[in-house]
Amino acid sequence: MKKILYFIVPVIIFFLSSCNLLDKKDDNNSNDPNVVKGSSNIPINQVDNSAPILIYSGGNPVDVGGGTVKVKKVENDITTLTITADLTKDAKLAKLNSIIPSSMKDNTGKVNTDVRFKITDAGIQDYVLKDKPHTIAKFDCKVGDKYEFTRSDGVKITRTVTEKTDQNDFSYGLMYIKTIKTEESSSPGIKKIVYRTNHKFGLVYVEMTFEDNSVLSTVLYPTYSN
Repeated sequence: MKKILYFIVPVIIFFLSSCNLLDKKDDNNSNDPNVVKGSSNIPINQVDNSAPILIYSGGNPVDVGGGTVKVKKVENDITTLTITADLTKDAKLAKLNSIIPSSMKDNTGKVNTDVRFKITDAGIQDYVLKDKPHTIAKFDCKVGDKYEFTRSDGVKITRTVTEKTDQNDFSYGLMYIKTIKTEESSSPGIKKIVYRTNHKFGLVYVEMTFEDNSVLSTVLYPTYSN
């Protein structure tokens, strides 16, 4: 049976978590913070894996019209996902919907687009622009590490590792897990984005604060069945 995973759409990039990553030393020995090595042969990177999109406001689920994420293809360690969602169904998503470009929507205004990620047992990256990866986390990181990215308009976006306790102190369902906390500098319409990642479960938490201090957040519980 297909693996079942859970996702969220936070802004113009889309976040996901990987399941059952191996607890092993990675191959992440580059001095470039936006180079992630390691193995991409992990369960999430299987073509036709699909999942619902879940978005929360104040801890309550928000209707996205049955949105889904599906693995379209994997080539040269890059995973292409097809994402569909209706962000017009709930007013709580209006600000999020307004900052997603029209090129990522169909003629009815619903999100319908392909996005690319690199997900390995060494870390996670998204491709904000066509051929430029931006690291979300490296699992061998240390507090203070920065992942900087300069957009075509000259705006620099910095993701900084602000916490890595190496203790099982993050509440995750019925257990506690170790996490890496990465904070992203502001983007247009967004005050701050916080990510928490785990070497086994991938991206487990996202919190996005808008300029008016409203917040969208999620805890991601990746699961899969045999």
